[in-house]
Amino acid sequence: MDGQDPGSAESGGTACDPWDDEDIAALVSLEPIAPLRYRSRFGDANLNGRSYGGQILGQAMMAATLSAPDDRPAAMLQLTFLRGADPDRRIAFDAKVLQDGKRFSSRQVVGAQDGRAVVSAQATFCAPQPGPRHAVRFARLEEPESLPELSTIPDALMAQLRPLGPYSRHIKPCMDFRIPEIELQLSAKTAQPRLRFWLRSRQRLAPGSRAQAAMFAYLSDWWLNFSSVGGHLRELQSREPLYLSSLNHCIWFHRAFSPDTWMHIEAESPCADGGRGLSIARVHDRDGSMLATSIQETLMVHPDGDA
Repeated sequence: MDGQDPGSAESGGTACDPWDDEDIAALVSLEPIAPLRYRSRFGDANLNGRSYGGQILGQAMMAATLSAPDDRPAAMLQLTFLRGADPDRRIAFDAKVLQDGKRFSSRQVVGAQDGRAVVSAQATFCAPQPGPRHAVRFARLEEPESLPELSTIPDALMAQLRPLGPYSRHIKPCMDFRIPEIELQLSAKTAQPRLRFWLRSRQRLAPGSRAQAAMFAYLSDWWLNFSSVGGHLRELQSREPLYLSSLNHCIWFHRAFSPDTWMHIEAESPCADGGRGLSIARVHDRDGSMLATSIQETLMVHPDGDA
């Protein structure tokens, strides 16, 4: 963005350091290499061998955060995935100052790997302002700790998720993930275009850590697009697995919070058409206070090209 040679080491593409599978803060941490330029340190692969979208979300959020005023927490992130990334190669993130106004600071971030842009994002930061307040509350129906872990999904139920490709029993060691009414929500006979679940980071953050928003962005990609495809499980049982890929992702941070405490996420898909599905998630803490809203558009197509 400022004349840097796309083929240089600072533009990304050099090998990542090995990751310990537990330190989310390390996954979203960035190495400063020039003013408003940062480089990832670790890679995190999906089951399909590409970089986990949540990691790229978190890294882009961190690049914006590092270039924003300390006293303005994250208010919004809008991100477009441009192409898949290699989890074994570093990504360079260039931040651009769009605004530092009376109330808001805005940043544009472009991430590139081997000289090719993989992500484009814009983030806004704002300190809490006086004004009217309201929020939809959530009434807790269960204690998340009492729910079974994903690894306990019965084989028969797991087999019904086969049409969704990368959906599996796999759970990243760095997160705690629980699904209430798991048989009802995941069965091909009863699944709906919605999913509610509990999620938190297993890694504790220091109070006020600037990594809070980036770590939530990392977690916000987890199982979010199930609501776009889950309602079609029954009709997909005899088909080849869908090709699923995140296209864009938006987060609105309603208040500052730490993702190392339990979050209840209720995702719903109001529409899927033309090979694209939309998922909208409300995020609450366990006491019912609303924390964030997240929206994702997903590419969901049959690999054989048939409808």
